[in-house]
Amino acid sequence: MTQFFDTLKQVVQSDGVTPTEGVVRHVHWQFRKLFHQFPCELQLSHSRLYVDRPGGVAALVNAMDTYDYNNMNFLQVMLRRYGGTFIDVGANIGSYTLIASEVSSARIISIEPHPTTFGLLTENVRRNKRGNVTCLNCALSGTENECTFEDNLESSINRVVSGHDTPGAFVRVECRTLDSVCRELEVFPDFVKIDVEGHESAVLDGFGEFCTRARIISIEGGESVVVRRWMQESGYLGPWFVHYKQHSLSTVKQARPEDPVFVHKSYVAEINSAGFCSPAISLANAAGVLSKCKQ
Repeated sequence: MTQFFDTLKQVVQSDGVTPTEGVVRHVHWQFRKLFHQFPCELQLSHSRLYVDRPGGVAALVNAMDTYDYNNMNFLQVMLRRYGGTFIDVGANIGSYTLIASEVSSARIISIEPHPTTFGLLTENVRRNKRGNVTCLNCALSGTENECTFEDNLESSINRVVSGHDTPGAFVRVECRTLDSVCRELEVFPDFVKIDVEGHESAVLDGFGEFCTRARIISIEGGESVVVRRWMQESGYLGPWFVHYKQHSLSTVKQARPEDPVFVHKSYVAEINSAGFCSPAISLANAAGVLSKCKQ
């Protein structure tokens, strides 16, 4: 019941769907659960998301389509305009991977540690015939070895745990650094989404020599002191929140908060050229770097 009302609150606050439409979808989802209508496929933008059971990610996609309306649309705009590689760290069953891979000119590296969840991720890539996606079954961290990963039924909350934690069910998974992945695949991490349930600092430590190469990083927990310090030292501005309908990046959160984004200072002009205002625009104007923000 708590999860029902939590999702309902997010639906009402969503920028991507009207409250009435979202509530109707969410009520329909409850009937699907009641009558065990799984597995099923859900509409996600111009893709189809296969889910084997009810879960948090599936419920949000069902109710809100592109459930992270602002970040997902912003990502597509930037990929279509500038191309490049999107690295989906903590891809889960593939919602962001499918959104990004709708841009056929983009290259997608999708990383998911949990073996069962990874199977659903690869199935979604296969069903949508996305030849621009490379899936990796590993965790990203600050070092390369093995790590302990939780094995909860709700896949979206599984995470890397340390020796100080006492997990219940768990699996052992391969750990890699983003640096080694980029070198092996010969890509640059142009756009990165990090959703790793508290393991963000270790993932950032694994960027290595690519720490300044990303254009935009979306990261859960991005307002923490540790993440903000890493971003500042690596030349990123933020944390900002995307307001897609207003074409702006702001320090003000959305009604339904989404993960904050950080933009490398060398990429602010491209954000401006794509029609998005940001708090950095006035600073850059003062330095004579940019023209006024395009309307």
